[in-house]
Parts: sequence; structure tokens; C-alpha cells
Amino acid sequence: MLQAFLLPMLPVVLVAALGAVLSRRTEWLNNPSLGTLVTNIGLPALLIHSLLKMDVDLAGMGELLAAMASALALIAMITWLVLRLTGQSVRDYLAVLTNPNTGNLGIPVVYALLGEDALAPAVVISSVVTISHFTLGVSVMSGSFKPKELVKNMPAIALMVSALLIGFQVELPAFAMRTLDLLGGLTLPVMLLLLGRSLGNLKLGHTTRWGRLLAMAIYRPVVGVLVAFLITRLFAMGEIEGLVLMIQCAMPTAVISYILATRYQGPVDDVAALIILSLPFSLITVALLNTLFVSA
Repeated sequence: MLQAFLLPMLPVVLVAALGAVLSRRTEWLNNPSLGTLVTNIGLPALLIHSLLKMDVDLAGMGELLAAMASALALIAMITWLVLRLTGQSVRDYLAVLTNPNTGNLGIPVVYALLGEDALAPAVVISSVVTISHFTLGVSVMSGSFKPKELVKNMPAIALMVSALLIGFQVELPAFAMRTLDLLGGLTLPVMLLLLGRSLGNLKLGHTTRWGRLLAMAIYRPVVGVLVAFLITRLFAMGEIEGLVLMIQCAMPTAVISYILATRYQGPVDDVAALIILSLPFSLITVALLNTLFVSA
């Protein structure tokens, strides 16, 4: 059982580790445009290509979007209540504990464990979380909502383009699909390299709050997978889509939360610690999911 999980995950770990090593020894990954390239070109191309190749119907796509949006909303409500009851800062931790790392970790993990059939749902779910980062994340941490951030969100635009193509049953020519495939192909390896770079460059400041942070690190994947399991039953989701939703919701604290905390004067050291601490608990949760639902 364990081998069935570890072998598909090994390439994910190795590529991320390579990113961490390269960030320490070279300048190759230090260009900030790499992340922008993946977000604005690679991920939208991967999204459109995956949805069109999978021949997803508009109703199915809408259901997946609604399921993930509902999961995030429920996680946010539970987290808000937990933070208020425990006396923790809603501004500092609500978005951090709600939005998982579905992008540069979740998509590769889903692909490694479930294969190409799960890629389209994984990218759709990741796009919903990306939108959440620039709505819930920005509004909570900054104290104001900026609609222009959403308008410039390329994954959201790619979702709308995909919906239009699917709704009007537009079939792109072979050369266009091949172009999208080539552009989307850069997404997974670069995402993992950048994840490794981010983890390798995180700076943990002095803190005496390790007990509280450890509890939060366990909370993030556990509440995510429990809520996702509930949503799969409420929406009567198919096996693949349900597994993708649970795996994505079990991901650790997102690296983008660290970026937002830095930008809006949040608890940068705590968020950095949560990214690292929640990673092993997330992988343990995914391993259990793999044993219960994939390898069974």
C-alpha cells in the first residue's frame, strides 16, 4: 500500500528537491517572471487543453466549480469560528488556513496518483483556489477588496474561455490543441521547481508559538479533507472528481499566502512555519486517502 503511494510521489519530491538545491546553488530560478509565466501562460493553456481534451460538459464543469467553491466557503466558516473561539487573529490566519496549495503541489500530486484523467478537474479546482487567494486572501489581509485583481487573473479568464468553447461546442483545430499542449507542458515541472525554491528560501524567524502553529498545521489538511468528503456526498460527485477534490483540499498552506502576508504586513514568520509544518501532515493525509480510495 505504502509503495503504491511512494512510487508515484517520488518524481514530485525529487523535482521539488531539485528546485530547492538550484535555489541555493544557482541563480536559475531567481527570476520572478518564472512564476508569472506559469500563472499567465502555462496554467491557462493547461486548463483549456485539459478541459477540451477530456470533453467535459458545461454542467459537469459548473458542478465542479460549485463543489470547490462550497468547500472553500465551508472551510472558511469553520476556520472563522475556530479562530474566534481560540482568540486568534481572523485577519492573519483565515485565508492562510482556508486556501490550500492546489497549484504548484496539488496538481502534480493529483497527476502522479490519479493520472491524466484527473488533470482537468485538478486544474479547475486549482483555478477556484487561485481566485479565492485574490478575493478572500487579499480582502482579509489588506482590509479591502480590489476587483481589478480578479479581472487580471488569467486562470479565471481561461475558465471563462473554456466555458464558452464548451458551451458553444467549438472544436479547436489540431495545431491549436498541440500549441496549448506544448505551453501547458511547462506548467507542472516549473511549478514544482518554484515550490522547491520557495521552501528552500523560506526564512523562519524566532517564535515561541510552535505549539499553536503545530495545531494549525494539523488542522489545515484535516479540516480540508473532512469538508471535501462531505461535499463529495452532497454533490454526488463521480469517483475521480471526488478524489481530486479531497486530495486538493488536503494540501498544505499555500506559498502564495506567504507572499500576501509579506505584502500586507501579516505574520510572515508564522505563515512560513505553517507552510513547512503542514506539508508532512498533508502528505500523510493524502497517503491515507490513497490507501482508502485509490489502492483499495
